[in-house]
Order: sequence, then C-alpha cells, then structure tokens
Amino acid sequence: MAIDFVGNIFPNVAGRSLALLAQVTAAPKFEVSFAAAQETAVKRFNEELEQFQSADFGRSRTALLRTKVIRLEGSLELATTFKAHSSTNRQTTKDILDQLGELRVLADPSTTAAFDTKRDEILANIDKLLAANISGLGAPDGLRNLKVQAEAAIQALSTADAASATAAQATIDGLVLDFSAKLEILELNQDTASTLVTSYDRLLGELGLKIEDVEIDERQLGIDRIKELETELARVFSFLSLSFEGSQNLGNFVAESTVLRKELDPGSVLNLFA
Repeated sequence: MAIDFVGNIFPNVAGRSLALLAQVTAAPKFEVSFAAAQETAVKRFNEELEQFQSADFGRSRTALLRTKVIRLEGSLELATTFKAHSSTNRQTTKDILDQLGELRVLADPSTTAAFDTKRDEILANIDKLLAANISGLGAPDGLRNLKVQAEAAIQALSTADAASATAAQATIDGLVLDFSAKLEILELNQDTASTLVTSYDRLLGELGLKIEDVEIDERQLGIDRIKELETELARVFSFLSLSFEGSQNLGNFVAESTVLRKELDPGSVLNLFA
C-alpha cells in the first residue's frame, strides 16, 4: 500500500508544481508581450494621427477647382479695376461736360479772364481721364484719342474777338458731342464691369463651397479612420487580456486537479497517515 501511495502522490505533486510554476512564469511573460504589443499599437496609432494632422484634406482632389479659383481671382481683379476706371472716367466726363457748358457761356471777348480760368479747369480734368485699356474688357471707349484731341482743341481756344469767340463756341459744341458719346460708352462699361464683378464673386463663392465640402469629407474620413483604429486597438487589448485570464483560469484548474482530494474514502490506507 505504501508503494501505491508513493507512486500516486508524487506525480500529483509534481504536476501541481509544474502547473503553478507555469502560472508564475506566465504573468511576467504576458506583461512583457502585452507591453510590446501595446508599444507597437501606440506607435502605429501615433503614425496614423500624425498623418491625419498633416493631411491636405482633399487638396489633391480639389486641384482643378483651385486652378479655376486662381483664374477667377485674376479675372475678378481685372474686372474690379475695369469697374473702378469706368466709374472714375464716367464721373470725370460728366464734370467735363458740365464745365464745357460753362465755358461756352464764357466764350465772349468781355469775359476772357474767366474763360481762360475755366479752360484751365477743363484741361486739368481731361488730364485725369484714365485712358489705359483694361485687358480689352467692355466696349472700346476711345478716350485715349479724344483726350489728346480735346486737350489740343481747348488749348487753341481764344475769345480775343467776336470771330474767335464764335469759333470757340463751335469747337466747344463739337467737344460736347464727343464727350457725350463717350459718356454713354462709359456708363455701359460700368454696368458691364458691375455684372462681371458680381458674377465672378458668385462663382468664387460656389467654388469655395465645393472645395470646403471636399475638405470636410476628407477630414471626416480621417476622423472615422482614427476612431476605427481606436476601436480596433481596444478590441485587440481586450482579447489579449481575456485570453490571458482564460489561460490563468485553466492553469488554476490544472493545478487544483493534480492534488489529492481533501476527503479520503473510508478505509483508504492513507487514513493511516492522517
């Protein structure tokens, strides 16, 4: 019976010892493996986060739209300048027409001094006319040629005698007709410029909204990706923890299963050692 006892108890003790030893060594190994896995996961997460933070959020997808924006901005700048020129020339031309009317009244030998003063005022206003061509926008106003012709004609005016005054009035009447025709063109160009500015502003606003929509979509995709990665990492770590816990429970079961039962059957020879 003693041999029987020795033959059965030592394997049980040895098995329990091995199970306990496995449990004791499993925890540190798991902690090391878990820490390594965690470090790798965190590194990957940080890389994804850095990529998200440095992303262009749809810039590649909106390249064509941005090119259109640049072109429209250039067109808007030209249209705005054209509008400003047309507005300035329109007002200056109106002032010149008013002054030409006043100059005609003064075209008399008795008001030579006042005539000369008004003539100088008109020449100063004519000099203010902007004759630059703004990229061919609008109808040709012909101000460049009229400006040169009007300056020469007005400088040549004289009211020294009745004949000169009459000739001066005729010249002034011709200039009134010329500047009146230019005023109509300038008013038309100002309306055209206003329409262009409004249209370009609207188009730029629409393109801006399209670009913003694409960027928001791209940003949301990045946010969803980060959230997905967070969920994935949480699931992996939870699985590892549960696996280790299950392994520990199995080890406990194995260890407990290798020891003798606490209560021995009646009549067993082991009762002799109790």
